[in-house]
Amino acid sequence: MPFPLLLMLLCEYPGIIAFTAARTCACSLAGNYVVPASSVSSPDVLVFARNFDIWPTPLEGWIDGQECGIFNEKQYKSDNIVAEPTEHPWVGRIVTANKDGTNQLLCVGILIDSRRVVTAAHCVLNENSEDIYGVVFGDSDYSNHNLVSAVSVHPDYTPKKFENDLAIIELTNDVVFSDLVRPICLPSAEVPRSEASNSELIVAGYEGPSFTRREKQTQRLGKRIKMGYTRIDSKECNSKQADFPEELICGHSDRSSLSGSALTEASGTPRKFHLIGIAVAGIFSSDLHYQGYLNIRPYLDWISKNSLM
Repeated sequence: MPFPLLLMLLCEYPGIIAFTAARTCACSLAGNYVVPASSVSSPDVLVFARNFDIWPTPLEGWIDGQECGIFNEKQYKSDNIVAEPTEHPWVGRIVTANKDGTNQLLCVGILIDSRRVVTAAHCVLNENSEDIYGVVFGDSDYSNHNLVSAVSVHPDYTPKKFENDLAIIELTNDVVFSDLVRPICLPSAEVPRSEASNSELIVAGYEGPSFTRREKQTQRLGKRIKMGYTRIDSKECNSKQADFPEELICGHSDRSSLSGSALTEASGTPRKFHLIGIAVAGIFSSDLHYQGYLNIRPYLDWISKNSLM
């Protein structure tokens, strides 16, 4: 393949070179070519480039050849609490095997690449963890069932503590990506904290037990949910519950979320969903559903070291 043609293909591959607001691709590999960006999205271009050592690093916004954090403006603006089948497709159900052969939802797991799922450490280190049967993606029954081959718990985690409450589940085989199963993007390590406003924060997962005393327990939704999250100063949560660490992200939402659920933000150009927190704590309150999320950013290095890449 002639080099200018290869260069043009590389430039037209979304994510290989940074796009400007006008969606043009500035290449400086040779000849300073500038070509329009198109909808070319074949991972084969990346493989070709890697084989020739032209672009050895992973694509930003792409994981294992699959676009991460897929964003849909219409779904994002919808007020429906029940997620659509293609909405937040990184949300999985960690299920246990009952003695009668049925499966039961234990926690939420969030897909970050073709074989790794992040969740709360206390989900995999409890009395039911030995019975973990797998991780299920999609809204159907258990047809998209992925068996677990290994679990890595953060080395500094202490049971019944909120700090370092993070684990990585490794699946036996790569998941099959589709509109119903996709990974979420991880945030940039160069940005120390989320700058997203409360209106941009979305909880995605499953509903957990209620921690409020203001009303009788409402029936929990059995489907994937998404809802807004109002972040507040962590000191306020600490004042309500003394063992709530101030380093957790503190806030409240319309309903409680099950452990392992994702706190996400839609950011970047183009916009993509990024994982910024994992649900690890709930606070008993007389009014709102207060919950704490483990901030993912300080753990990006540990996640990377446990990567399959």
